[in-house]
Amino acid sequence: MQTRVNETAPLAIAIVGAGIVGCATAFALALDGHRVTVFDPDLPGAGTSSGNAGGIVTGSVTPTATPDVLRALPSYLLDRSSPAVLRMRHSIRVLPWLVRFIRAARPAEVDRISAALHPLVSQSLAAHQTLASRCGARSLIGQEGWLKVYGSQQEFEATALDRRLMDRFGVRYTILDRNALTDLEPNLDPSLCLVGLHQFESGFVRNPGALAKAYLEGASRLGAVHLRRHVKGVARGPQAGATVHAEDGVRSFDRLVIAAGAWSANLVRQVGDRVSLDTERGYHIAFGEETGRLLRGPVVIPRLSLVLSPMHDGVRLVSGDELAGLKAPPNYSRIRALIPSARSALPALKDRMPVTEWMGFRPSTPDSLPVIGPSPRNPDVFYAFGHGHLGLTMAARTAELVRDGMTDRRSKPQLAPYLIDRFG
Repeated sequence: MQTRVNETAPLAIAIVGAGIVGCATAFALALDGHRVTVFDPDLPGAGTSSGNAGGIVTGSVTPTATPDVLRALPSYLLDRSSPAVLRMRHSIRVLPWLVRFIRAARPAEVDRISAALHPLVSQSLAAHQTLASRCGARSLIGQEGWLKVYGSQQEFEATALDRRLMDRFGVRYTILDRNALTDLEPNLDPSLCLVGLHQFESGFVRNPGALAKAYLEGASRLGAVHLRRHVKGVARGPQAGATVHAEDGVRSFDRLVIAAGAWSANLVRQVGDRVSLDTERGYHIAFGEETGRLLRGPVVIPRLSLVLSPMHDGVRLVSGDELAGLKAPPNYSRIRALIPSARSALPALKDRMPVTEWMGFRPSTPDSLPVIGPSPRNPDVFYAFGHGHLGLTMAARTAELVRDGMTDRRSKPQLAPYLIDRFG
């Protein structure tokens, strides 16, 4: 493997976080010739990065907050069985985030945010393919696409905003009738398949944890070190750079990347910046490895508020947006209640019992945009977190932006929508 010769002297760079974003960033920086140290007590991709539905969704240009979502927000927050739920003990803490979320749902803001999402998601598959090829992991990334199915014309018509935004940015998709849907996914219940929308250029990773591991192993072969340590704090260096206060001592670096996902906010405060970040807790249930052959790729079923995806550990039932913070215990009752719906959508699951269940923390900003770029308080600190539902999708493109931003100040204009100073 050859590395690109960097035009500047190699930097000593610390990365806090070994999720998919942190691992991709570590590899991109190591390829650039830098000396990288990753701090995370867990294995690469062990957290939220490994528990998703596997999509690299190149057409995901619709933000989470929209006028339709805003109209449904009261029922989401008050109905215990709704697709999204707010735990009451967390309601006061999350209130400022919700106010910003409501503001982000205004039509003009939706258009602005969509325009900022597009360059991240549209280049995401190509960025992953390039990075994965450099570490011998290209085979982990397929292109099965991202399929949504609707059981009525009314359900499909409700996607007008999504289609308008995709059309605006040239996202290519195919509208499928029942015959085409059942040809593509013959094991789905035909009654759910009146019409489908297939983003056929989206990628698919059956084992996201393995991809994160491959990125970090690629970085390690280039000299990167993974220290399985808790980071207790970060601070400005004595002259420049930054220091990392881990459980076994203090280390100094030329640059610091905070890519700690849902745990990033505390480190941001220590740098002296402000961010609006909360945790959308997501859940999945897996039905066993042998069920993975039942679907060709991930299938979103909005009517049932779930995704079924054929992952390395079998078909996963993925669902749930739970605003409950980082400390509340998991509540699996809502996703367990969706098991009959999953079996009705995929009848071959009828006699299959769940094998595993999982909960993870999505680091979510109210405007659906990640935080990428330098700290205004300390330009030697870079941020790479807040990717919400699109951590896997955006990871490799984020790694490119962090790499370029550290050595080329001209990259700042393309980082403008994602800078942390938008939070004041």
